[in-house]
Amino acid sequence: MSFFFDSEKELLESKECENVEVVFGEPEYSTIRCMKKLRWIQMTWAGANKYTSVPDFPDDIIVTSASGAYGCVISEYIVSGILALYKKLFLYRAQMENGGWDKIAGDDTLEGRRVLILGTGNIGQETAKKLRCFGTYTVGICRTPGKKQTDFDEMYTIECLDTQLQAADVVVIALPGTAETAGLFDAERISKMKASAILVNVGRGFIVNTEDLTDALQKGLLAGAVLDVTEPEPLHEKHSLIHMEKVVLTPHISGISWGENKFTRKRILEIFCENIKRDRNNEPKMNMIDFSKGY
Repeated sequence: MSFFFDSEKELLESKECENVEVVFGEPEYSTIRCMKKLRWIQMTWAGANKYTSVPDFPDDIIVTSASGAYGCVISEYIVSGILALYKKLFLYRAQMENGGWDKIAGDDTLEGRRVLILGTGNIGQETAKKLRCFGTYTVGICRTPGKKQTDFDEMYTIECLDTQLQAADVVVIALPGTAETAGLFDAERISKMKASAILVNVGRGFIVNTEDLTDALQKGLLAGAVLDVTEPEPLHEKHSLIHMEKVVLTPHISGISWGENKFTRKRILEIFCENIKRDRNNEPKMNMIDFSKGY
């Protein structure tokens, strides 16, 4: 039997709350504790740190993510953000709004650029695939040694990150939010990047130290940044990053989600339907979250 609720408040007030076994969505932990028979949560998000960060999350509740549904839309965002900076599109728009009609120096191209992608899952693979169409050389950073992906020209583990940063023209962060990735990009790590490099973050805001990144951009230690996530989120309205011409800043919209994009919604539903089939057949589900890893 299926039930549909418009809000968690409606669910909690329902006499069926204690009988719920499967949830499609992202209920709050306080709501989860009220569902005594809950055994499986199918998320509509790719990231699961909402639950993996809970110290006493019940071991008997399976959590599956919508990983695989967002690679297409997020990779499109990444490419468009890089090109917007390389082609000075926002500078031209600002110039025209002020009555200007002049050539702006410094137009750049993706052809021949070395792109380092941290995270070689669905988002990283789709990004590498699209960027290689522009003639880039793509390098992946993964967690598991020996892991191979045909969309990358080279693959390394996280231990090689600092060396690879020194050679990269573009660095894309598509990592999950875990204790290991928190604060990964601080002032010391950012300093290893080229002054001509662009940093892209579509992972989690807390992976990059916001103030260290701001300082590096202000000092010209980086050429620009494309940020769909920040820490905190949103930034204070007077924060320097908001007003920098070499920064593309958006409110966590790269992974256009459930209810906002038909393509993504279809992908999420396909994952859920496949997992329902596996659940009925007592088979392992897709995208099961490993709480020991955080994703």
